[in-house]
Amino acid sequence: MFNYLFFVLIYLIVCNWIQLYYLLGNVLKPHHKLTTVDGKGILSKLNKKTKLNLTIKTIAEKKKAIGFMVTSPPFKPVMLFSERLYNVLNPSEFEWVALHESGHYLMWHNVKFAFSQVGIGIVGLFFVYYFKMTSFMFAFLFSVILAVFYIQFVRIFEYQADYYAVTHMDNPKGMITANIKMKKINKTLDGNKTLLRFFVIAVPYEVRIKMAKRQLKLNE
Repeated sequence: MFNYLFFVLIYLIVCNWIQLYYLLGNVLKPHHKLTTVDGKGILSKLNKKTKLNLTIKTIAEKKKAIGFMVTSPPFKPVMLFSERLYNVLNPSEFEWVALHESGHYLMWHNVKFAFSQVGIGIVGLFFVYYFKMTSFMFAFLFSVILAVFYIQFVRIFEYQADYYAVTHMDNPKGMITANIKMKKINKTLDGNKTLLRFFVIAVPYEVRIKMAKRQLKLNE
């Protein structure tokens, strides 16, 4: 019984380590409150483009440039960005990250993330039971492998959100400069290619930049 619980715990932690570390880690810190912001003056433009009544909040993360769409339909769309990301981007660059998160909401990605994670986890539990993985070491290794599979599978949702953003931007150059800034700020994470390849859902910065350059050519 305990090996099943151990498997589920490790699987969920590896699948959601970024959210746990940055989102919950900051929200649960004493005196760290969520702050509602005005969207750098482009909130009305975003509302017109997405047809969503968006709410934008920041968390007191000053080191990394990160962002999340924390809700899903039928609930009101709420975006959460680190203070570092929000403060470093100009309006054109911020439009890209806001449209990216809006794409997640419009395509119900948070729901799809949840169902994918639960579905793959249930399959994993079946294998743990069927092959009688009583060893905690085997359960640990299998949970990590399954979590990596989940991350590779759901990365397609990140590509979809990026594509939605770049095709709805006024100027895709904002996507290029935003990713250059984020790459520089998140250099510690970006420098670990193994971590990026296997344990981070987000599309690599270089791929996003190429996507924006292709869109610029299409717009000519």
